[in-house]
Amino acid sequence: MTLRSTVSFPARGGTFVVSIIASAAAVAITTLALVVIDSLLVVDHLVVAYLLPAAIIAVFYGSTLAFLASLASGLLAAYFLFPPKFSLYIAEPVHIAELGFFMLLALIASKAVAVVAHDMSRKKPIG
Repeated sequence: MTLRSTVSFPARGGTFVVSIIASAAAVAITTLALVVIDSLLVVDHLVVAYLLPAAIIAVFYGSTLAFLASLASGLLAAYFLFPPKFSLYIAEPVHIAELGFFMLLALIASKAVAVVAHDMSRKKPIG
């Protein structure tokens, strides 16, 4: 297995468009759910929930789209979850550090999940 095998985009033309739409939808649905949760409850560290769509995207579409989804998730978290809301400006240095660590964790996790998913798909059943 090479690094290129887990970082490439899907080969078929229609599949690439579907993978981008699915990635955007996963991030959008997660953002909507987190905005609702944030408005109803006082919960810290909601940004961690963005790891779920990144991991799912990494399994189905590879680490490149998962990384792009993580990047979009970070921007959306800054806009919707961190004060002041509805601005990309982050007032607290702690939140800047949290977002930076999230982005690093999302990058590592999406790559690891893509590698494991790629290895599992290459294994042939014994028998």
